Amino acid sequence: MTRAGVTRAGVTREGGQPDAVAFLLACAMAFLAGATDVCGLFRLRDLFVSFMSGNTTMLALALGQGHLGRAMMIAGLIGLFMAGAFVGTVIAVMAGRRHLGVVTLVVAVMLAAAAFRPVTTAGVLAVAMGILNAAMHRAGAVGVSLTYVTGVLVKFAQGLGHVACGRPPDPFWYLQGVLWLALLAGAAAATLALLARPIGNVLLALSLLALLLALVAAFRPERPE
Repeated sequence: MTRAGVTRAGVTREGGQPDAVAFLLACAMAFLAGATDVCGLFRLRDLFVSFMSGNTTMLALALGQGHLGRAMMIAGLIGLFMAGAFVGTVIAVMAGRRHLGVVTLVVAVMLAAAAFRPVTTAGVLAVAMGILNAAMHRAGAVGVSLTYVTGVLVKFAQGLGHVACGRPPDPFWYLQGVLWLALLAGAAAATLALLARPIGNVLLALSLLALLLALVAAFRPERPE
């Protein structure tokens, strides 16, 4: 697939021009991911439901300090995220070109389940965030990271570095910065919401957002490659 072609995520039209609606969907999912991660952090205090790099560091710290019970809990959280990524990939493959809407619908159901089952909130959210990663992998010629920001920030900084050196950067590199802002906005919005509302209410609102995104994707089927 060339840069001028249509990618699987459907974010670039023929000729390499950005597809504004599809990119807004990617931003909305990044917003959803940021908000969900804050809800998970609200439950876990110092662990994450999507930031597995951080959890891996915490796992190593727990093992090094001999806190085996905590280490097992963190390992379980990582395992749930991986299970979600596995399940999401299977769903995406089976759904074919409509995988964006189908995967997001599954995430909406998972968030609703977490809202009504407080005891299992963290585990369900970890699975949901693993699943969400299968919704969209690319935004045109640029890779899209929906649930974590390290890759997004590196790609944005690399594009900026190429511009500073007078070299042509990857097309649409600046969109990585927009995705980062969307995730940041979601995390900030969830933080403010949790100051005023119970976590169940916030998760239910996020479930409705995911459902809306699934409906938008369903009425906007992906273009053939």
